Amino acid sequence: MYFKYLVSGGLIVIISVITAIYSLLVGIEVVLGVSLATLVLGIVVLTTGLTYGEPLVELFKTFSRDLSRLVSKVLEDSGLLSSSKFRVCLNDLKLVISAKPVNCLSTSLGFGLVDDVPYLAMPLDVVKDFEVVGNDLRDYLREILIGRFKVCRDVNVLVDDGNYLVELRSVGDDVMWLVKSPINYVRFLVLGLSAKFLSSDLELVNEDLIGSNYLIRFKVVT
Repeated sequence: MYFKYLVSGGLIVIISVITAIYSLLVGIEVVLGVSLATLVLGIVVLTTGLTYGEPLVELFKTFSRDLSRLVSKVLEDSGLLSSSKFRVCLNDLKLVISAKPVNCLSTSLGFGLVDDVPYLAMPLDVVKDFEVVGNDLRDYLREILIGRFKVCRDVNVLVDDGNYLVELRSVGDDVMWLVKSPINYVRFLVLGLSAKFLSSDLELVNEDLIGSNYLIRFKVVT
């Protein structure tokens, strides 16, 4: 469904009907013919709005899959994917993947070494677009993950002594392929948003996929 097409089609239909009625009342057949032709156009646009799927969405999916394969191959070759630590660093707002935990302040974007530990640091630019509002992490995640990205149907957050459990309930089928991919951009988004909200570096503890529910556990790094 495409809202702009729905609105445009609806307006065209309304105007065409009004013009057609007017032409019948005053007997102007030329205007009637144009009105009926425009009415057909409005119906087509309206129908398109009801069934339209944004091509850019499919293009983005294809690009993301290809990029995921490429990055996965690089991580596999570097040995980072099999036994890796995931940290979100507030400086430069980046995700750091490393064989062992590394100091965020010692990392920079791209591949590097910290005390002979290889790492890959990737920017989380999408997180920068969302201002921190409210004082509840669950509401903040719901607003973005559900309201903006339609990732899942509900979000729950549990906190225990600096350890957090974020549960994404009923993850959509269109998003599940991202969760199951080796890179898993949904994980990155949740960690990045949480780090920004908590104003702290975070480290992924573990994650589980139970049916359509995706659970992410992380801790605050002090």
